[in-house]
Amino acid sequence: MSLRQLLFSYPDALLRDIAAAKVIRVTTDTPQREVAKIMKRYDLIALPIVDREERLVGIVTIDDVVDILDEEATEEIQKLAGVTGGDEPALCSPRVTLRKRLPWLLGNIGLYIAAASAIAPFQEVIKVVPVLAIIMPILANSSGNVAFQVLSVTVRGLGLGEVTPKDTMTLLRKELTAGLGTAVGLGLALATLSMMWSPPNERWVSLVAGTVMAANVLIAVTLGTLLPMGLKRLNLDPALISGPLMTTTLDAVGFMTFLSLISFALQVFA
Repeated sequence: MSLRQLLFSYPDALLRDIAAAKVIRVTTDTPQREVAKIMKRYDLIALPIVDREERLVGIVTIDDVVDILDEEATEEIQKLAGVTGGDEPALCSPRVTLRKRLPWLLGNIGLYIAAASAIAPFQEVIKVVPVLAIIMPILANSSGNVAFQVLSVTVRGLGLGEVTPKDTMTLLRKELTAGLGTAVGLGLALATLSMMWSPPNERWVSLVAGTVMAANVLIAVTLGTLLPMGLKRLNLDPALISGPLMTTTLDAVGFMTFLSLISFALQVFA
């Protein structure tokens, strides 16, 4: 029972008539993230902690939960950005910053090599159609931004308990429905820009660019939803799928698809 219940009860009242028969509690081995979810779900200001023999060993108060949620949110945000460990303070020493960031950046070079390797076989195509050098960065950045948006919302929803792996198909349908509108809008925008920048004999490039942009957006939406859900189902941290990893993967897929279609179109027109 709470102290307030004890103080405001009649002096001759029995404890068994005042005390709650079923108490919401956690054990000493309950993860702190789960503790925060329970307190939020039941609007508690304090939560008792018991050991395996159901003996009271302490309490968690609401100010503790605020600290937990702050730590968890910081860790998830930094992991999505590719900060190793996800716990870099803003005013830490330069050495700590270097240790947290450099390993991922060096590893990411391998991903960039993969994306560049997708372009390497098409150097002659880019020479024939120079406007591709202008279109490709827009294609890469736009689909990467879409993936990062979906990834952030999904990981945050999993962290707050708003969604679980059981909601995968429901969330995917929602994201694909919204993604269709995004795909059409970005596809038309890139097609229009490509048409403006292309010489008259290369206006057909705009059709390929718009189509690939729309397809890449739908791929980004799908991966941004399914990958963190899959990690959660495997009891792994969904934030392991970082934004740079997702965007670089989409760059490689988008470049390969786009340049392959351009090569095919050149052969047809030739």
